[in-house]
Amino acid sequence: MKVHPCLLYTPTLRLDAVLRSAPPRAGMLVLDLEDSIPARAKEAARERLAALDLTGAGLPEIGLRVNTIATRDGLRDLEALLALGGRAGGLPVRTVFVPKVHTGGDVAIYRSLLADLPEPPEICSFVETVDAVENAYEIAAASDGLCFGRADLLSELYAPNEAFLAHARARLCAAAAKHGLPAVDTNSFELWDMDVVRAESEDARGCGFTGKAAIHPRQVDPITDTFTVGPDELDDYRRTISDYESDAQGFAVTKDRILAPPFVLKARRMLRLHGAATPPPEAPHDTPVEAP
Repeated sequence: MKVHPCLLYTPTLRLDAVLRSAPPRAGMLVLDLEDSIPARAKEAARERLAALDLTGAGLPEIGLRVNTIATRDGLRDLEALLALGGRAGGLPVRTVFVPKVHTGGDVAIYRSLLADLPEPPEICSFVETVDAVENAYEIAAASDGLCFGRADLLSELYAPNEAFLAHARARLCAAAAKHGLPAVDTNSFELWDMDVVRAESEDARGCGFTGKAAIHPRQVDPITDTFTVGPDELDDYRRTISDYESDAQGFAVTKDRILAPPFVLKARRMLRLHGAATPPPEAPHDTPVEAP
């Protein structure tokens, strides 16, 4: 799954309004059939999905969040996607976001059901149950990406246990990193103060998330600004690898960085994650300081 700094979720029934105000920086538009659609409107949302025309919206692809297949609506969501040949509005549904996952076996069921599509979508799993936190590594091994669902996880607890939430976030990010997957933080419910959204995004990036969900177009810019890994940062990773491999000693300490195997491993991992493993740029070496 491609790393998107920001995933903009929109209720399928309100798509027109979102498209009018959505900034072009939104990494992926995710049509939602789950939480933002009340039970009485689920069928109308599926009908809207079938009637969409997004060919003029300037979107190369879209994502789709379905209901869990533990419910009748979840099964109907997948049937609708299959009937549409894995497309919506004339665009390929590149990623299907699956909620209420408990084990890796749950993910395998979705993948099996969608396998016969001309372009089988990637599966991004929500870690939003206590079971999913426990089985995060197993779920990551079966998925193409992981999303954190804070609100749903809290619904399974007696209280907003911050220690457990921190554990859940750390476990998700570690499992995603182990398997080289994007890790998407939960959305913010702050729709007015974008400084709060920016602070939440910075905290999430520090935890190890590679992106964050948005539920309103005005959240897109602060999230995208925080999580975008630009060309300069990628060039720094390339230079770290190049300088380490060309240094006869294989280890050097400078004022601004350390050249050593763990830092080279991190650089390679980040380049793979962002699909940027290209030849390193030519650059002068820093003057090393001899290690004691």
